[in-house]
This record gives sequence, structure tokens and C-alpha cells, in this order.
Amino acid sequence: MVPKPLSAALLASAAVAASAAGGSRPHVVMILVDDWGWNNVGYHRPGDPEVVTPSIDALVKDGIELDRHYTYHYCSPSRSTLQSGRLSVHVAYGFDDPMLVSKTDHMSGFSGIPRNMTGIAAKMKSAGYRTHMTGKWDAGMATWDHTPMGRGYETFFGYFHHAEDYWTQRLSDSDWKPDVCGNLVDLWNTTGPARDRNGTAYVEEMFTENTMGILDRHDPKEPLFLFHSFHLMHTPLQIPEAWEQKFSFLTNPYRRKYAAMTSYMDNVMGQIVAKLKAKGMWENTLLVASSDNGGPTYNLPVLGPGAASNTPLKGGKMSDWEGGVRVNAFVSGGAVPAAKRGTKLQDYLHMADWYATFCALAGVDVADARAAKAGLPPVDGMDQSELLVGSGVPGSGRRAEIHHSARALLSGRWKLIAGGMTPVEMHFNETLTKGDAFVPYSDYLNGYDVPEQALRNLTDCGAGCLYDVIADPLEKQDMAKEHPDVVAKMMARLHELNKGLFLPDRGTPDKAGCARWEGFYGPFVGGGEPDYAASVELFI
Repeated sequence: MVPKPLSAALLASAAVAASAAGGSRPHVVMILVDDWGWNNVGYHRPGDPEVVTPSIDALVKDGIELDRHYTYHYCSPSRSTLQSGRLSVHVAYGFDDPMLVSKTDHMSGFSGIPRNMTGIAAKMKSAGYRTHMTGKWDAGMATWDHTPMGRGYETFFGYFHHAEDYWTQRLSDSDWKPDVCGNLVDLWNTTGPARDRNGTAYVEEMFTENTMGILDRHDPKEPLFLFHSFHLMHTPLQIPEAWEQKFSFLTNPYRRKYAAMTSYMDNVMGQIVAKLKAKGMWENTLLVASSDNGGPTYNLPVLGPGAASNTPLKGGKMSDWEGGVRVNAFVSGGAVPAAKRGTKLQDYLHMADWYATFCALAGVDVADARAAKAGLPPVDGMDQSELLVGSGVPGSGRRAEIHHSARALLSGRWKLIAGGMTPVEMHFNETLTKGDAFVPYSDYLNGYDVPEQALRNLTDCGAGCLYDVIADPLEKQDMAKEHPDVVAKMMARLHELNKGLFLPDRGTPDKAGCARWEGFYGPFVGGGEPDYAASVELFI
């Protein structure tokens, strides 16, 4: 596809990318890790045998550590943010069942990204990039428009839901409560269910094989946009026995499995980099890696044991504390200028910014005219390409404010959390004080400084809590009483921002989708897939 004529500003951005990548637009490889704890990586926890991540540590050493990279506080909203370039509050931030269908809103009345928002893969494809995805989607599936294929990915091998069993790929075999369909398989291969694959191997083994195949077949002369989205280290905590045995010194079974899953993830990331190098693509690649949210430190009957550690950050997944929204992230590859390698960047970045940054690297307009015509929220992401691969210096980042959620706002050095505890935090409190039938919380973490950390996690901010996250990144000191003027100003700003919350009628679960693919999950409203299958140049 021939790219459209570019504006002067876009040409300048493209020139930055081309210069950094040695004269051509860089290959872009986005790697997303699921439920990755801040303290579950070697560069944050050196020398600890529980954390074995040599591939990642080497990539950070030769890249840029993004020390203040933020996401939403749980997975599906962050994934919708990544693909759409909108803050989660402007695209999807509910814990939505992928089977939702509204009877009144046929554009936004589903789980995930509204149909008329343009995905980042479609943007990259319009610039001549080959676009491929492997792994967890979790950004909508009701219609073909909602799927990775409908968002611009040429191929997709993965699953649509929040989580699944790693061995059977069935939703109800995991520790998640089955949805209206019950015991269906969630595994898809571009044009239809992967009927010959489910139950044949550990799902991450299949995902690795798929990504390796994409790289094997790719022509390095064509720019590549590859999205590898791990199921690891999301529950259910499942890992091949040989990997778990490497961590037999850990007596707690949940921490042992989580440590093994982290090591497995690191190994796969190393394989992807090795393949890029073998193909001669690494020196012209920007690799971006991030967690989708903070590590889960809860233990709930439905969600299961998270087993992550975000020490020394406060809180974890499902909370707006730094441990829930500030995540492990870095960039690496030959597209990173030599002078920036081995550095740690303190500028604020958000998951939404990758959309605008990738558009700049590809030389395409970030604006979403189709969404604007439909009256949908515009792209929030900010182009950070100058900061990462251009001449931008630390401190010149474009983001100073993050609307974390309906109750949390980051502005400059100040972070405001307003309102009481979330339902998950309240259940977390009951687990801490009374114990849980699943496993007592103290036994579950077994060595993560439970009493002090857990009690700090449970601060009730009904009147508003204020933290200086630059001077106090661990959120130990509530400064609300000392700075009532700042609280009042930020409360007013949060109230104003919340007027723009995106709240369409998402509908109710539709059992019609249970029979559409005869035992598998997949798009079930309308059609479209035959036209897609007939017209696209498949790369499988």
C-alpha cells in the first residue's frame, strides 16, 4: 500500500526515525507482558535467585529503562489503550465480559474498543508495514471489527479473553469464573478457530513458535510491526514442570510457579531478539517491552493468587497506587541511539503514547478521522519519538499529566487519589484481617513483608490522599493536610476530566455467541470474515 502524502511535521518525525535507524524506517516490535511485578525482574532485584531474567537485563543495559512508564491498573483497559492510543478512561475501563452486546449502541455497545476507532496496526499497515500479532488480545471480539484482524493485523494467533488455561486453552479450566458459554476453547488463527492446535502444547510454546515463524518468513526489506503479547504471568499459575523445578528452593508454590513463569518469559524474549539478529534486522529495530499493569498481590477466590511482588512500590494490580500503575518497561534495539543506551529515563510515559510514537516512526498522521466523524474521543497519546530515538534530552518529555482513573490523577510531582477503597481492595482487606478460604494471605506471600506492605496498600482515601511521587515514590506520606490548596486544585481538575469519561452502554452477555464457532470463541455479531479472508494477502 502506498502511504498518503505527509505533512511537514510528519516528514520531520519520519526523518528522526530514519536517522536513528540508519536511513530507513525501523522495524517495531512491541512485547507486552501480563501481570509483571515491579520487583520480579533482575534489573530491579539483582543477585536474587528467585528472579532470573538475563535476556531482559541485557536488553535494558543496551537500551533505555523507562522508570516512570504508566498504564491502567488492570489488563483489558491497558490493552485497549495500547491499540487505540486513548487513555483507558476514553476507550474502555470496565471489567467487561467479551460477550457483551448492547441493543441500542451498535458502534460502542460492546466490550473493548469501539468499532470506529482506528487501531495502531491499521495505521502501521497504511504506511507499508507488515503487521502481525501473537498472544493475548483482550480488547474486544464481538464483531470482526473488534478483532486483531479488524484492527489491521494481517495475521493473529492467540486468544480473545482475559485469561485461559495454558494447557487446554479453555476458559473454564482456568481459575476464572466461566462466562455464559461455559467450557469453550479460546484459540484463534487469523481466519477461524485453531481447531487442530488447542490442547496440543503449553500455549506459550505455541505462541513462541508462531512469532518465530513470522520472523523466519519476513522479508527484512519490508518494515515490520510485530506485537507479541504474553499470557505469562497472568493466572492460572501454570508452567511446565521442568521450568518449575529450577526454582524448587522456593517453598511457597505460588511464588515458585510465578518465578518459573517469569524465567520462561525472559527466555522467549531472548529468542525473539536472537531471531531478529539472525535475520539482520536488529540494528534497524525498536523493541518496546512493558507490563500491562502492576503485579497482582491479591489472593481472591475468582482471580486466584497473583504471586507477584511490587516492592518497594505501594499496592498492585487493581489499585491506583504506584504498584498498580507504574510498570516495568524499556526500549532497546539498534534504533536506540548509542548515546542513549544504558540510561534510565525519568520522564512520564503512558501506554497511550506508543500509538502516537509508532505513528511518528512510520510517518503517518496520528489523527483518527474515522473516530472523529463518529463523535468518539480523540487520540490522547503523545509522540515520544524525539525523547527515545531522536535528539530529545531527559526532561523534555511531553507528558506532565495522567488521568489514571475516575478517582486518580497525576499532575507534575503530585498524585491525587480520591474516594474509598475499590471492591477488590476491600476484599483484600478482609483477606488480610480474616484470612481467605483459598489460602491465608500471610501464607500466600510468605516473605514479601506482608503486614507493613499490605496495611499501606489499604489506605482509604475518601477525603483525598495526596502524594509527592517524585520525592516520595513509595507513597508513604499523605501530604493532603499540608497542601489543601493542591488537593482542592487537583480535585477540581479530576472532576473536570471525569466529565469526559467514556461510558457507552456496553450491553449484556449474549449467548448467541456461544454456538457461532462450534465450541470456540470468536466474533459472533454480523459477518465480515469471508470478505476479509478473500481479500487479504495472508502471511501464514
